[in-house]
Amino acid sequence: MAVVRAEELTSTKLRQLSGARSVAFLPVSALEVHGPHLPLGMDLFMARWMAEETGRRFAERHPDWMVVQLPPLPLGADELPLAGSVEASPRTVYTALVAHGRSLARAGFANVVVTNGHGGPRHAAALEAACRKVSRRTGIRMFTPSIVTLHRIVTGGRFARVEELIGRALTERERTGLLSGEHAAAWETSFMLAQDARLVEPGYETLPPLQPPVWRPLARVGAWAVRLRERTGGDAAKLREAVEALSGAIGWLLNARYGYGGEAVTYKGDPSVASAEIGHAFREILAEDCLEIVENVCLGRVAAHEVRSIASEHAVIQPGFAARVGIAAALVVALLLL
Repeated sequence: MAVVRAEELTSTKLRQLSGARSVAFLPVSALEVHGPHLPLGMDLFMARWMAEETGRRFAERHPDWMVVQLPPLPLGADELPLAGSVEASPRTVYTALVAHGRSLARAGFANVVVTNGHGGPRHAAALEAACRKVSRRTGIRMFTPSIVTLHRIVTGGRFARVEELIGRALTERERTGLLSGEHAAAWETSFMLAQDARLVEPGYETLPPLQPPVWRPLARVGAWAVRLRERTGGDAAKLREAVEALSGAIGWLLNARYGYGGEAVTYKGDPSVASAEIGHAFREILAEDCLEIVENVCLGRVAAHEVRSIASEHAVIQPGFAARVGIAAALVVALLLL
């Protein structure tokens, strides 16, 4: 089993790697406030753990491959703008990751896996867009399995596997809590209890369920668009989910920055149902599902650009969307003035 850290490689050893049978893992998430009880590095812990555990399992199953673990890139967009969070623009995240990908392609890597523990919609969209661009421009396979995997878990799609792993049925309270939303709530708190319980502040069991305010203008427009699509016979499920996510994200950012909707909300969901038991199951599912995607892409069963989550489905959250709208508006004005 061959797993090495990129910072320990010499250029001589790098040239000896077989690019076609090597895979680099790059964790990308920033520091962010996670309630009163979880560490600022929650997302980085998760991204790094996914990279290391998935890489370890891949190397174990494919001993003729070399797994290279890259240092985490502490960068993120849509972080809660509170003291302790480190936030960049989606365009910055996109540009940085494209630069990293191009450099890794020049170094000879044919496969690059970007892991991510942060669910900010524009952050995830920037990562997926950057991976697609690098794959298209350089010919390597660069992709990020994290949001595909995380979204399936936090929306309840893997409850049966959770119950299989813990050896019992989830209680109704656990199910409700796990589905109540996720930022420093049941899933992440459980993950950290399994990872290192010393980093979880006592008292998380007494925290009440919380939901951040939604941005009402977008929520109203979105509700109208959903009704319109339903009346015309279309499937509005994805649109509804996108509107809820985006109006919630904007409302939360306005809440944290300007007090929109009341006092600052630092977590979303119900941390009180968290447990190390659920955390160990959560981590196992993360590793299993990420490994399946990594194997499928690296072994040529699935194209890298096919690894897409809900974050890639809506134009408004893509990096550069505002700039493109601005350019289009400027062209319209110029044409009208001709």
